[in-house]
Amino acid sequence: MERILIQSGDQAACEILIGEGIATAAASALPDRAGRDKLALFYQPGAEHIAVQLEGGLRALGYQVASRVLPDREAAKTLAVAEDAYLFLNEFGMTRGDTIVAVGGGAATDLGGFVGATYLRGVETVLVPTTLLGAVDAAIGGKTAVNVGGKNLAGVFNHPARVLIDTDVLAQLPRELLIEGTAEALKAGLIADVELVRLYQSFGLAAPIDEVVARAVRVKADVVGADFTEQGRRAVLNYGHTIGHAVEFVTGIPHGHAVAIGIVAAGAVSQDLLGFDAAAEQMELLASLELPVAAPPADRDAVEAAILLDKKRDTSGVRMILLEAFGKPAVQSVDMTTVRAALSAVGI
Repeated sequence: MERILIQSGDQAACEILIGEGIATAAASALPDRAGRDKLALFYQPGAEHIAVQLEGGLRALGYQVASRVLPDREAAKTLAVAEDAYLFLNEFGMTRGDTIVAVGGGAATDLGGFVGATYLRGVETVLVPTTLLGAVDAAIGGKTAVNVGGKNLAGVFNHPARVLIDTDVLAQLPRELLIEGTAEALKAGLIADVELVRLYQSFGLAAPIDEVVARAVRVKADVVGADFTEQGRRAVLNYGHTIGHAVEFVTGIPHGHAVAIGIVAAGAVSQDLLGFDAAAEQMELLASLELPVAAPPADRDAVEAAILLDKKRDTSGVRMILLEAFGKPAVQSVDMTTVRAALSAVGI
């Protein structure tokens, strides 16, 4: 089992455990802490078999456990679902000394993290991502949010106490979920770990899942540890997201697919503004991983409006993450002429 810590100063803010079979290993699921009595377990339908096993193990340890099923995918990330979760916790009698556990994909860990960060002004949270996208991105870094007229516009920075990444679970993912998560794993390589890029170039979707996850998580942990609340360096994790989030919100395509499209758009801008000479190589790699490199039909005005509503805008313009080369990201504010060129590069 591998243990990765996200630091806050000289303190460990979050512990990430990566290994085989740990999603249902109740005895090691929770951080050591006295006074915990109740566990509220939120899970998505596709992760029910894992949640049921984990719940049984936690009950056997003497905890009171109450479970709640969340809607699937982005339908989980609404204020209405969050309110329902708060009322559920009220009824269960949760206290600040208890723990919330969220099991499922990125939407489940986002919602669970958001509820944990805001209920009673903060309850310990443990996340168990069951998709590659959740494992390498959504569950890592303490960004919690729900969608309010735009992607992730209401949220709070708050680290989970522990993240459990089960490589056995990830190795058995349906192909479509593996492909979707590959976009975020590859993004980590593109901004900070060229060896991860080469791993995908050599093995494609057969790249060893344990090495992929460990490398991608180390990238994110390092960046987040240096800049938790995104005052500077953390912004590089948004490579592909400025355009990608807008396309996702307007068209409803899966997050990983949207990120891949956003990476192609960012690569085109990087080539024009920074002389990035691997835009074609990047696009070919994405296509080889069965990720889309062009957007589905989308109303350009709606996509532009979503971009302007995004959190990454500032007084200087729309903030994009660009590449000078693989492993060398740059943060740059661009005007709408450049944004439109980026959209054109993906067929919008």
